[in-house]
Amino acid sequence: MGAFEPPLYVSRRSGASLCQEYRIYGDRIELQAWALFHTIVIPANEILEVEVRPPVVFADLFRRSGSWNFLALKIDLADICRHVAVRRKSGFIKCIRFTPDHPEDFVRGCKSIMLAVGNGKTA
Repeated sequence: MGAFEPPLYVSRRSGASLCQEYRIYGDRIELQAWALFHTIVIPANEILEVEVRPPVVFADLFRRSGSWNFLALKIDLADICRHVAVRRKSGFIKCIRFTPDHPEDFVRGCKSIMLAVGNGKTA
């Protein structure tokens, strides 16, 4: 993909996202993280799982049998809002949680780029 390609989806800035912007491109997602002074880039082929999760992240740990929820980077108000959880193949922290304006639309977009790059696991 080109350096100046338009995003497929852009999440509007909101209070829940701490005025950060989250974008989906044809081959990656970009998560603007003001607190980290960095934009997190996750290539589509690095995404293992993406899903909408309910608020209260700590309580969510006990509802799920999987242990991947334990250590997660939350880059906005994901603790108290419906949010998206992305689990990736590599990186120090494998799970990243954030709050786009429409979590279901963001997840659909992520799953579509995962399929487009041949990353068949979209659960």
